[in-house]
Amino acid sequence: MWNFIKKWFPWLMIAAAGIYLAVQFFFAQQIAIQYYIDGLRFPYTLDYGEGQILDQVNRLAHFQPIYFTSSTTQTAPYTIANYPPLYPLIQAPFVWIFGTAFWYGRLINLISILAAGVFIALILHTLTRNWVAGVIGGLTMLCMPHIILWAPFIRVDQLALGLSLAGLFIVVRWPKGRGGLIAAAALLVAAAYTKQSYALSAPLAAFVWLLSQKAYKRAFQLAGLVAGAGVVIFGLLMLTTRGSFYFNIITATQSKFSWETVKNTFNGLFSHLPLLMYGSGLFILLGLGGYFIRFLGKIRPATWALVSAYLVGAIIETITIGKDGSSINYLYELSAAFGLVAGAFIAWPPKNYRWATAILIALLATQIGSMTHWMNRDFLKGFTYKFRHQDEVAQLYQIVKDAKGPVLADEYMGLIPLAGQTVYMQPFEFKQLKDAGIWDDQKMAQDIVDKKFPAILIYDPPNWNSFTERWTPLLRAAILSDYQVTAIYAETEVYTPKK
Repeated sequence: MWNFIKKWFPWLMIAAAGIYLAVQFFFAQQIAIQYYIDGLRFPYTLDYGEGQILDQVNRLAHFQPIYFTSSTTQTAPYTIANYPPLYPLIQAPFVWIFGTAFWYGRLINLISILAAGVFIALILHTLTRNWVAGVIGGLTMLCMPHIILWAPFIRVDQLALGLSLAGLFIVVRWPKGRGGLIAAAALLVAAAYTKQSYALSAPLAAFVWLLSQKAYKRAFQLAGLVAGAGVVIFGLLMLTTRGSFYFNIITATQSKFSWETVKNTFNGLFSHLPLLMYGSGLFILLGLGGYFIRFLGKIRPATWALVSAYLVGAIIETITIGKDGSSINYLYELSAAFGLVAGAFIAWPPKNYRWATAILIALLATQIGSMTHWMNRDFLKGFTYKFRHQDEVAQLYQIVKDAKGPVLADEYMGLIPLAGQTVYMQPFEFKQLKDAGIWDDQKMAQDIVDKKFPAILIYDPPNWNSFTERWTPLLRAAILSDYQVTAIYAETEVYTPKK
């Protein structure tokens, strides 16, 4: 009897824990899939940042520039393209075929997120030969609230994450071949030229992992290829944009930094994702301890070098959330790191310690359930507001479409390129430039006083003062002086010129 229990009880534990985890994955993905479907069906803008990107897509599709020099920020259009051009470039051909729309950008991003989960699974399987751990790691990333909630937005992070993890997988899967090295470098550079911050975590993880495999020459070859290609492309972009590329992605992205925001972000992570946060710290310490304690060195996970390096890069990226205007997309790489950590822990216990694997699976299931509840309680209602008020957003779109002249908007800026207009001004970005002493808003204020704009759409949600946060004091004063509110739709005040 005892032998029977000893043989089968660990398997029963794993089965029970596995069912528990599968149920939590199911609930999280059920919410995610419905949210993604709603996002693909929604024809209007979901997020402030979508406006500038769709405007860039339109401009590129019509062979117009998207990067303007610092001198031209004194005249319209007052726009900043604060990311590299790869993501809008990919969408430009869709404009030629389908016209201006949001759905193809969202589809690209959802495919990118799915691909990121698959590459996490493949990385973990390649390192551990454990398919279960790989699948769990990939699904864990796909269940992260920050991943789910941001995924349908027309933003650059999703494609950048997918490309960077694809490059990291190729390094791990084909570390010796020349073709693999070139392909990995190309993908890592492509990720960085989708969003510049992705030049850190995945390249660092690839470099450290190659060093851990004593492939020193390969590590420096990869670093040289990535850095060299990055510099060449940067130089070409500087030449073709006459220096404005640097101004847009570096000078114009400088903003106030708040350590209080960083503190609150990490407090929230420790409060709502304690097992993943503390587990990640433990994972790094276990590996480091192996250099000082022989026993720990013997049991150090095979994934340690790569996962720890990626995690360190992701934490650095998370700290930059202190920049004014940052959002949950700054937690994207950390969410991917959590998937890698979760899979690495599941693969870690030896076969004769299946009870330990069962405990780890049960703990992860508890964490997945907790963070799904957190997403439902604190995030989802706000993120689905526009879905539930589509008729009102349609009214805003009609106002923009019928306007006889340029329209200004903040949250619903994406309606402007959707209606066939070009964005005249990005209010938040130019408020930052004004605060930095780079931009003078006098001329723009005079345009408002002259009633150049038939409509101005100002987002006014109940718990946040968008008008103050996104518009300079002078522009606010001009709007309030010479315009009046004539309608309110979807928490947005429609200002029209006073007569």
